[in-house]
Amino acid sequence: MIIDRRHHRVPGLNTTSTADISFMLLIFFLVTTSMNVDKGLRHQLPPAPKQQQQAPSEVDKRHLMVLTIGADGGLTVDGQPARIPTMSHRIATFIRKAGSSHIIRLSADPQSTYDSYFQLQNQIAKAYSDVRNAMAITHYGHPLRQCTDYQRAAIQQLCPQRVVEEVAPQKGGKQ
Repeated sequence: MIIDRRHHRVPGLNTTSTADISFMLLIFFLVTTSMNVDKGLRHQLPPAPKQQQQAPSEVDKRHLMVLTIGADGGLTVDGQPARIPTMSHRIATFIRKAGSSHIIRLSADPQSTYDSYFQLQNQIAKAYSDVRNAMAITHYGHPLRQCTDYQRAAIQQLCPQRVVEEVAPQKGGKQ
């Protein structure tokens, strides 16, 4: 007896449309995915340097608060040591006392940490928020978040954010 050996073929998968389906899914997810924009600190950058230099203006020392972050991350306020977590109240008091002509000068050593710099930035932002909120309650009878755009603009005119960030030169004369 002769045994008939048949060669059985294993059926394969039809993969011709797999690439098309993958491409369509990729397009679908790219189109439907939302891209969140990271929010950071709002700062207006200084204008580009012009050909001619402006004459330095005189600043009343009573309206100037100098905040300096040292290489070790320590903070000094007008030459006196201070702690960053307690600065919002001190800055708010200074803003109220000096009025709209106040200036806060912030200087950080290049060797200081970003953490100490941003903690101080948060304290400055909190101080402005507290002062503006108190002004809104005084002038309009409700907090700043409930004010109209016109009322917010008026409060910002009464209490402008006047922070000067100074770039400390690096050792060796390089900047």
